[in-house]
Amino acid sequence: MLEEKPAKSIDLFLGFCYMNGYTRWAFKVMPSWSIHILSLALCLSSGFQQGYIAAVLNQPYKQIEKYIKDSYHERTGLELDENVKNIIWSALNISFPIATIVGQFAASVLCKRFGRKRTALFSSFLYIPGGLISVAAKYCHPYYELLFVGRFIWSFANGINGVVATVWIVECAPPQIRGRMAAMQEMFMSIGSVVTQAIGVPASTDDLWPLVFVPGMVVAALSMVMFAFVYESPQFIIEKTGDRDRARHALAAYHGVEVDDPSLEEEMRVCEQAVQKKNNKKSPKKGQLIEEEHDGLTIMLKPWKANDPTSKVIRHAAWVGLLVKVVYVFTGARCLRGYSTFLLHDLSHWSTNGALYGSFFVGLARVPVTLIPVFLVDRLGRRPLLLSSTLICALSLLTMMLSIFAGEEFKVGTLVGLSALLLLSACGIGSISRFYAAELVPRSLLLNATSYLTMFEALTKIAVEFAFYPVANVAGAWSLMLFLAPTTLFLIPMWAMCQETSKKHVNEVLNEIAVRKNLKVSFTS
Repeated sequence: MLEEKPAKSIDLFLGFCYMNGYTRWAFKVMPSWSIHILSLALCLSSGFQQGYIAAVLNQPYKQIEKYIKDSYHERTGLELDENVKNIIWSALNISFPIATIVGQFAASVLCKRFGRKRTALFSSFLYIPGGLISVAAKYCHPYYELLFVGRFIWSFANGINGVVATVWIVECAPPQIRGRMAAMQEMFMSIGSVVTQAIGVPASTDDLWPLVFVPGMVVAALSMVMFAFVYESPQFIIEKTGDRDRARHALAAYHGVEVDDPSLEEEMRVCEQAVQKKNNKKSPKKGQLIEEEHDGLTIMLKPWKANDPTSKVIRHAAWVGLLVKVVYVFTGARCLRGYSTFLLHDLSHWSTNGALYGSFFVGLARVPVTLIPVFLVDRLGRRPLLLSSTLICALSLLTMMLSIFAGEEFKVGTLVGLSALLLLSACGIGSISRFYAAELVPRSLLLNATSYLTMFEALTKIAVEFAFYPVANVAGAWSLMLFLAPTTLFLIPMWAMCQETSKKHVNEVLNEIAVRKNLKVSFTS
């Protein structure tokens, strides 16, 4: 555990600001070392690994496809049909979101029983056997199925860590910097993608392609070391032990204040009332934080049963959070990042080297671009970044589709459209979709709601990513309509329904939703 004196882990520095013609003191909260280390460990174990897994098959896809075809021929004496090969390749890609769903279900159980810290350590360890099995596939020829086994274990671990990262940072980060801390996930996802592409360019040979799986294991070991030196979530401490002093000490370290600082009272009340809510589902007391009598799944999926005003507000908030996650999937930013080399080479007729390096440099450019939401998401707010980036995604998809239709002489247009899609989605919806839903649901439902919502998101990814590769091989540019049509249509409900959550406690957001829906219910601390 990281031992530090909370008072020294944060600096309150004074600056002048001019408001209404007067000079006033402005205080800015600087993040503590504890929250920095926690955020970095979560980014390495979740965002980095997700970006790495999503892109790891991108660069050497020709060599791995050849390995699969050769393995099939050696075992059967037959040539692998091209259509069957496309289906196998799609299945290998979607084993990522399928295993992620399983991991997300497991995360809820593991976090409740063992806590955020031990769950993160366990799931980070799983990356190592997942990577080793993937490497072993090459040397256990002709058993290419090991690629599926390794990818499943790796992705299962990432599904667990995706939930842990969202829940843990929301429970521990001060509201003033919560968006900034959570937005770092997208930046590390970009770094993970760049690392795998940087390894993938020189390793895209018949002999070296197993090397692309190695860096993920090294980063997993590093994240495990970092997790060993952070505090457990104060929410879990109260739920499991009821030790208020220990929970407050952890929260003070994460917030970078003294243990007796009055600013902790609000968060401590939220933690304690979340536990009270779970212990009093059947007999809610007057004045409790959340007064609904239903669990998260009932509220979300059974409106005929959970039809009280409180449940209606929470259900609306949860589905708005899901809407943002699903829209990000349909922008195609995730899918096309994994198929960027294929898109440039097979559909736009770039040379093999041109496609490899074009894909790499787009990934490289994403790293500094993903810093933009880290600095702006708490200043400009979630809503403007969500709407503007989604509109740009639609325009980028249209540009790519028209460029492919126009032929090889307009292949630069495809690269420009792909660059705009991957870079600018990262500035808005790509970053915000990771934590926006968690800012819309009560703390007592946060863990389950995060698991359910990320599961629904993963189901959408499975459908989209499984369909794209075979359809693109047949339909060419028209396959981009899988992304363009829903992205354009979803802009309307996003404009109408997405709430601003920046620098607000969840109760404030839920009260705003209740007012908009004209429901007589109040969420109070």
